[in-house]
Amino acid sequence: MTSKTRIRSIPSLDVTVTSKLIQDFIKIRVTEAGAEGVVIGLSGGIDSAVVVTLAAKILGSKNVIPIFLQNINSSEADITDIKALCKKLKLDLIQYNIQGVIDQFAESISETEDSSELAWMNIKPRLLQTYLYFHANKNNYLVCGAGNKSEIMIGYFTKYGDGGVDILPIGDVYKTHVYQLAEYLKLPKSILKKAPSAGLTKGQTDEAEIGMSYTELDSVLYGLEIFQTDEQITELTQIPPSTIKKVRSMIYKSEHKRRGPILFKLGVRTPSMDWRIPLIKPKHI
Repeated sequence: MTSKTRIRSIPSLDVTVTSKLIQDFIKIRVTEAGAEGVVIGLSGGIDSAVVVTLAAKILGSKNVIPIFLQNINSSEADITDIKALCKKLKLDLIQYNIQGVIDQFAESISETEDSSELAWMNIKPRLLQTYLYFHANKNNYLVCGAGNKSEIMIGYFTKYGDGGVDILPIGDVYKTHVYQLAEYLKLPKSILKKAPSAGLTKGQTDEAEIGMSYTELDSVLYGLEIFQTDEQITELTQIPPSTIKKVRSMIYKSEHKRRGPILFKLGVRTPSMDWRIPLIKPKHI
């Protein structure tokens, strides 16, 4: 595909309605859980910025705890953007430097950070969840994730890391639509223009790691969602069959990440399979 080829974008989002629905979702889930608020891990990127903004709008700044974990790979731009956003939303940012914890872990297992890059990259988001859940348990809060639909569908997140949360307000929102929400919420341009990155290694960008732009990815995912064939997606978007095949493969290989632990079924009704309890507590209980 040449740079001049125009990829057909997915339909635009009704940002006004969606913003309201997401805020209602956050409020309802917090209330039903008997919680007081939410804890959110900030990365300096657009996803967590959108989520923390919506949470602060509906819950109030006093009921939102933003946390940032700094390490050797953290960029000054991210730190600056996080502090500016928290100041704008009147949030009290909690910041930790976890490099010492990472170094101690490396020493305890006699490993270096270059022994297995993927293994080390996954440690950081799993450490983050430990910090988030400490503060959530301490304050009777829920841990609010910032995963979006595009990344969840291809498994671009850490299992039991940033995927281990209580609620995912933008989990059904494509990355393309997250940008539309960010513009509607008037997020800082420095966050809007920043190349998406997990910030786990120096110079890492999400699109380079995924192997395609979010525009391409979302166009394929949207086509698959509405039951288009690979041929139809290519015809409408000019995205080559090889890219569609790659997305299908990522979806298939990451299915285990989108499910809880698989149980061996023995009883008449099995937890999480066919014995499911409603999230809303019945009045008679």
